[in-house]
Amino acid sequence: MDYFKNLMVGLTLNDQDKAKIRYAGLVSWLASSERITFSHIIGREKIPENAEAVALSSIEGETKLLMKELVEKYYDGRPDTRVEYDVIMESPLVEIDILRGLKEHEADLIILGRIRGEFTGRETVPVKISRKAAGSTLYVPEEVEPRTNHPQDINILVPVDFSENAADAMALAVDFAVTHEIPSIYCVHVYGVPLGYYKRGKEYEEFAEVMGENAKKSYQKFIKEINFKGIYLNPIILRMDKKPYRTIIETVEEYGIDLIIIGSRGKNVAARLLLDSVTEQLIRTTTAPLLSFKKKEKDMSLLEAIMRL
Repeated sequence: MDYFKNLMVGLTLNDQDKAKIRYAGLVSWLASSERITFSHIIGREKIPENAEAVALSSIEGETKLLMKELVEKYYDGRPDTRVEYDVIMESPLVEIDILRGLKEHEADLIILGRIRGEFTGRETVPVKISRKAAGSTLYVPEEVEPRTNHPQDINILVPVDFSENAADAMALAVDFAVTHEIPSIYCVHVYGVPLGYYKRGKEYEEFAEVMGENAKKSYQKFIKEINFKGIYLNPIILRMDKKPYRTIIETVEEYGIDLIIIGSRGKNVAARLLLDSVTEQLIRTTTAPLLSFKKKEKDMSLLEAIMRL
């Protein structure tokens, strides 16, 4: 399985790091990762004005020691996975510096903390970086802890909208399941009733039933195009009686989901890392780690990414 061989984990040197480090270990088992680079950005306020090279080197060395202490405390990953450390001095071009670092380390998965606060429509720096980076992104809520470090015991959920991106995410989940003998995976589709349903001359419940049947037919058509390689799929098709991301979060909690995998868009002009506002809200509110999966052929070059900052 050729996924996530080189991981990069953004450390903030606070309480958010524990979960990120532990899930980096779990991913190293899940993907047989070859290398994990733990990275930290030193804020400008910690860099003395007119600092000499010696002073900067000392700050970098002290920071790496703090990073190593955290990693040694919480990391329980695959023994063959190489662990490295990288420190970036904040600058006006820090986003470009991070993108360059990701490219240099050949990172195909970035592990970040969960984004906080209500979605305002404006992109945060982590979202901007992960949207433009070549790899996928795993968002980890700081309060979550892996139930197990044994991949065969985890429960995977794939939210689907029957798109190509959803098929990409499902294929990844299947590959994980086959590699680690996970017997089944879950998928959830949330459908709604259009606001103008009454114009069709039907009552709400009657139209909702029609929409539900259409969703089931779309699901059957969707799964016919995917090779499940003997893995059992647990379908969950739900009517949207509230905001769709809340319905998905309730599903996560009800079924004890350990990992959500959702497909990312490609690199065309209108594309975003986030499938839509539902995914953005999931990133901010999920109680389980969320992996936004980006296929390699959908990557953009470093130059393209820089031009779009």
